[in-house]
Amino acid sequence: MSQIIQFPVLNTQQKSDIDAAIDQALMQVPKKDREKLRFELIKTIDSYGAFFTEWSLSLPADSDETFKKQIYDIAHQEHDRKIRMLKGIMRLKIQVLVAEYHQRK
Repeated sequence: MSQIIQFPVLNTQQKSDIDAAIDQALMQVPKKDREKLRFELIKTIDSYGAFFTEWSLSLPADSDETFKKQIYDIAHQEHDRKIRMLKGIMRLKIQVLVAEYHQRK
């Protein structure tokens, strides 16, 4: 049995932390150019696609509920790890975009 499991990213506290880091980095850029950099960041993050939001799990058909729960729990822990990694990528990417912007100017 193979199943795609969607993991929604709903933690608004962590999201606001990332938004604050992005906004702080963009403060170094004139207002008219900020949206261009934000768009580049979004394109980078979107390019990761399902890597951070989907999992395909194969479970034996005769698995008991305890085993399935353990697998789902592990998948959720791994998802949390991937989301922390994605947030780190976002922080670094916005710093790179701002640095590249300043080098061009």
